[in-house]
Parts: sequence; structure tokens; C-alpha cells
Amino acid sequence: MPAWKNITLDIPKGDLNEISESISEIKRILSITIIDRIDEPDSKWFDEGGKKQALDGKSHLIKLLTSASVSSNILNKEICLKLDDPSITILTEEIFEDRDWIQHSKSQFKEINITENLTILPPWVVRKNEDKNSIIIEPGSGFGTGSHPTTQLCLKWIEKNIKPDTTMLDYGCGSGILSIAANNLGCLKVTGIDNDKQALLNAERNMALNSADVTFFHSENYNYEKKYDVTVANILLNTILQLKKNLISSLKPGGTLILSGILEDQASSIIDTFRNEMIISIIDQNEAWLLMKGQK
Repeated sequence: MPAWKNITLDIPKGDLNEISESISEIKRILSITIIDRIDEPDSKWFDEGGKKQALDGKSHLIKLLTSASVSSNILNKEICLKLDDPSITILTEEIFEDRDWIQHSKSQFKEINITENLTILPPWVVRKNEDKNSIIIEPGSGFGTGSHPTTQLCLKWIEKNIKPDTTMLDYGCGSGILSIAANNLGCLKVTGIDNDKQALLNAERNMALNSADVTFFHSENYNYEKKYDVTVANILLNTILQLKKNLISSLKPGGTLILSGILEDQASSIIDTFRNEMIISIIDQNEAWLLMKGQK
């Protein structure tokens, strides 16, 4: 059976995104992954405001996949020469045998219990607990499989607060998980918007898997004059601040704004930025992530 090797490199200098593109030309490197070296709440991953995040060696590492027969030391020397950087070092190497990667990938996504009555299932788990509201989510490019604390905070709020006559806008819908949950829980009308076309395709697939009724739009094609009872934005701080006007204008008078994707030390930025339009307060927390609420 073929064997493979993961080689983790410490590259202290340069933007790891650019470095990954450069060394991808080396044919013996089969794939390149940028991984965290610090705790998730302190890590930078998501592109903000249309600007790609610069990932460096202080916060991230590069992991290479090669054949097990490749010499790690020789490959590292080649990378050092290509980048003109002798400071690159090998941290770890791991040799492993081939496997059924499809089944392995599926094994990484299992049932996620959000509350006593709400659970998230991947599509290959055919069993559905009849005592629970089950949402089927296919892992894809859209953020939101139900495992992240911010997604769980939003799902818990939606389960508790969405009423049958409510209309909801899911701003930055990702996989569509929040939109689908609201629809399944009886929300009168749900709209999801995102600026990622691949995420929207994932959201459409998930909607079909759940036989849900949600309208998804790319942000460029959305009519921003529509008003909703609830707007949920599970996105990052800088994006929330940039979208403040759109988020507030999306609400009916008396409407509720739910914000997540915010860390503990970022709450004051949200409160100060929205101060003249509405009072924003912290209503829930999961690990270092917050759920915040405002009323128009």
C-alpha cells in the first residue's frame, strides 16, 4: 500500500500565502496546507473587507504532503534555496499509509448536538432523531457546519426566539445553516446573502437536503431596501463595522440585530460604533466568542 508523509515547516519570514504559491511549483510537493500554531481565538484566518489576510510564521505553519520516499532534509534545502531563506526548519514529519480518504473525511463530521432539541447531521448520517429538530449540513466551502462557537451561539438564539410570524435576514449566510434552522423552526420568511459564490452553492445544496424554503442572494444582486424583523450577522468584527449601515437599514422599526463572530476584547468596538443608532449588549458567550444584541 502506498505511503505518504506530512512535513511541517517553520518559516519565520514572509507571507505564507505567497510562499505557498511559490513552493507549489516543486513537483514532489503534492499539497500545501497552512495551519494554526496559536489558539483559535487569537488566530487570523478570514479575509476581511475584500483584503486577503497576511499569514506569517508567528501565527501559522506550513504542512506539506509528499510521498514517503521523499527526503525531508533534501526537500527543505530545495525550499530554502528557492526562497533564499536558510532559516526555514523542519518541525515534524509524519509517515502514514494510504486510506479511503472519502470515508476518512466523512468520519470527521459527526452529529453535533446544539441543544436538547436541536442537532446538526451530515448527509451520510441517515438516521434522524425524531425527538429533535435535525438539520442536515454538507461540509463545504460555506462557513458553518455547526461546530464553531459563534454558529452554536446563533443557533441557540434562533431556536429560542424565532416565531412563526418572524422574517429574518442571514447576513453572511455561508453554508446556510442559520437560514435553514430558522426556516425549520417556522420562520415566516428567510433570506440569506453572501459574497462568496461557492458558499452560496453549498447553501443551495443544504437547503435542498433539508427541503427548506430560503432565498439566497449574492451580495451584488441583493435588494437592500427590504426590511426584516431580525437580522443575524455571524461575521468578523471589521466586516460588521464596515456593514453597519446595511445591517441597521435592513431592520424594520423595533427589529432585532444579532451579531456574532466577535471576541471578548472586541465588544467595546461594537458598542461604541453602534452607539448613536442603537444600544448593543452582550447576551451570551461560548469560550472567547460573544453573541450581541441590539434593538432598532
